[in-house]
Amino acid sequence: MIAVLKKSLLTTFVLFCAWTFVEELPAQEGKDALSKATTIKSAGFLKIPAEIEAKGFVVAKTVPEVDLCFFEGLADHGKGTLWSTWGDGCIAKSGKYYTSVGDHLGKDANAYVYEYDPVKRTLRRVVNVLEAIMHMLGLMGHGKIHSGIHEGEDGRLYFTTYWGKQREVPAAYDKGFPGSLLMRYDPKTGKTENLGAIVPKQGLPASAFDESRQLLYFHAVYKGDVAVYDLKAGKMKFLGGAESSTAHRTFMVADSGKVYFSGKDGLNYYDPEKNGITQTKIELPATPTAKKGSTLRAAAKPTKDGTIYGMTASGQMFSFQPKTETVKDLGPNFLGGLYSAVMVLSPDEKYLYYAPGAHGSGTKVGVPVIQYEIASGKRKVLAFLSQPIRDQFKYQVGGTYNLQIDPAGERLFITFNGSDPGARSAFGRPCMVVVHVPKGER
Repeated sequence: MIAVLKKSLLTTFVLFCAWTFVEELPAQEGKDALSKATTIKSAGFLKIPAEIEAKGFVVAKTVPEVDLCFFEGLADHGKGTLWSTWGDGCIAKSGKYYTSVGDHLGKDANAYVYEYDPVKRTLRRVVNVLEAIMHMLGLMGHGKIHSGIHEGEDGRLYFTTYWGKQREVPAAYDKGFPGSLLMRYDPKTGKTENLGAIVPKQGLPASAFDESRQLLYFHAVYKGDVAVYDLKAGKMKFLGGAESSTAHRTFMVADSGKVYFSGKDGLNYYDPEKNGITQTKIELPATPTAKKGSTLRAAAKPTKDGTIYGMTASGQMFSFQPKTETVKDLGPNFLGGLYSAVMVLSPDEKYLYYAPGAHGSGTKVGVPVIQYEIASGKRKVLAFLSQPIRDQFKYQVGGTYNLQIDPAGERLFITFNGSDPGARSAFGRPCMVVVHVPKGER
């Protein structure tokens, strides 16, 4: 009887702690964090920064409109708080753009998903991770959403959490920390569900989605496995291949269903029909003088003929044809090549868009937004975002891991890291921008 009573009291205490945290959170950080975009149209967007050489690219002739929006509801959680964004976003079939930010902490760390309405030009918080999982104060939290956000055929959004302070993870496992959680958000109902740690005691920092097969792909770290989750079946389809995978940051999804990733000797792939991994020696272009290597770092969706365009970690662009397993070197993405995490293909397949310098190096070259013309190989800067935004908002735009294009090919939705001018870090104060590509430039 005493044992039962003790268990009942413990359960009540646990529920009380979780309830207390959830109830206090809105008062602390604002339940409906909402902000509105400001439109900027500055000739400064077309001015080449003095510190770079105007070589290997052209600048657009038409000044673009740029909508800029800051995230509301990002409270200071104490020492080490570094609000930042690490995963790609999603433009849902509704036309709304979804993006994520996190505080980069360990204990009680939190991350959010925001919804941008391009008609109202408002940015609204829709997912509070710790609230959704009924987090208990004092335990390891989820300081990042490092994966992409993916819309399933059921209309719901799927993404995984990730830790902020990696050094705190081993001890957190001993206290029950599960690792990355697969989350599901329903925009129609506003409900967020925790689907659990699909790869227990591992982090899931990078993802891809095969929409036609409804398969989610993740790199699992630090073991290195490739994880495949079947949305239709609601369960894992495959987990393995640690010995065949390296870098653990990007996938290329071919229209055949094969999903390519970097291995120790070249590109390898997972085949959903065989439910296994095949190793190859397909090599991506190398940049001998670069600090980073030739592992896969960014990729666009396939063209109609199956070609996939991508970038290596050193910023070298390439095209890859899975049918013939051939790779073509397309040169550096900008100047000598900058570390870049995302790129998109325009709906008409004429252009690739990207913003080079993901981890803050873009600030050294003016934070360019680039249009690459596939037919000619011409690199055109649509805007150098840095100086005009700095002048108007006293804000330094950083780098991005998050870039999407609308179905009409008219607008680029980008979530940037950023900071106050003069800050030691290019992180701490993220923002979201919409770059309207002028009609005459596309």
